[in-house]
Amino acid sequence: MTMNKWDVVALGDSVTEGVGDPGRHGLRGWVHYLTSEADELRLSANLARSGATVAQVRRRQLDRAVALSPAVALCAIGVNDVLSGGFDAARFEEEYGALVAALAGAATVGVVTMTLHDFTAGIPLRRATRAELRRRIDAANAVVERVSVHHGAWVIDARKAEALDRSGMLSIDRLHPNRRGHRYIAEFARDVLRTHGVLAPSGAAATLPEADAMRERVVAEARHAVWIGGHVGRALVGNLYRGRRRPHAPRVRTEQGQGAGDVR
Repeated sequence: MTMNKWDVVALGDSVTEGVGDPGRHGLRGWVHYLTSEADELRLSANLARSGATVAQVRRRQLDRAVALSPAVALCAIGVNDVLSGGFDAARFEEEYGALVAALAGAATVGVVTMTLHDFTAGIPLRRATRAELRRRIDAANAVVERVSVHHGAWVIDARKAEALDRSGMLSIDRLHPNRRGHRYIAEFARDVLRTHGVLAPSGAAATLPEADAMRERVVAEARHAVWIGGHVGRALVGNLYRGRRRPHAPRVRTEQGQGAGDVR
């Protein structure tokens, strides 16, 4: 009996790119575990990039994804939009709706979207800032749900997951999942694909993966620290270069060397 092999394309930001789960030869992440551990799936491309907003995914990733004619498109985006000082729920819905509509027209089997988990839980924030970010998260999640229902996309509901900050599933930056966290997200994605017949059914629901051995965790966190340092260094060089070209440009507060609100 021949098994269908579904081609998968992933779009999104740093979490979908695999940040927080560095391997010896580069980032891994939940998309890697989802596609490499299921015989029915084949990863055509992971186009996700750190710091991406929904508008940037439309401009920089969407055309490439559509050109690959995937069976399944994975699209997890929104954290950087929520963190942006200029977050506007209506504008977010306009961009997100256009993105999912295009993917629904291109994917031959289905589109998988994802709600945002409460990423504020692991970060030290002022009470007012945390409350505002949670309000934005709720607004963004309402958009994800509406748009997904309208276009028939399948939703990974990250709100139903265990709290990453209390389950040993956050990396040292307290924002991105570590290897265990990424494997947990992959479990949720498998459940969604099983529900819709892409993967063979299984009687077990998503569960917490076992924690890695201490040595593996230390090595992974050291690699992630190097990754963070490299990105901050490149950002500082880029900002210096742009500053020399535009000496009168207004100064912008940054987080980890990027525009305010970028997730790294």
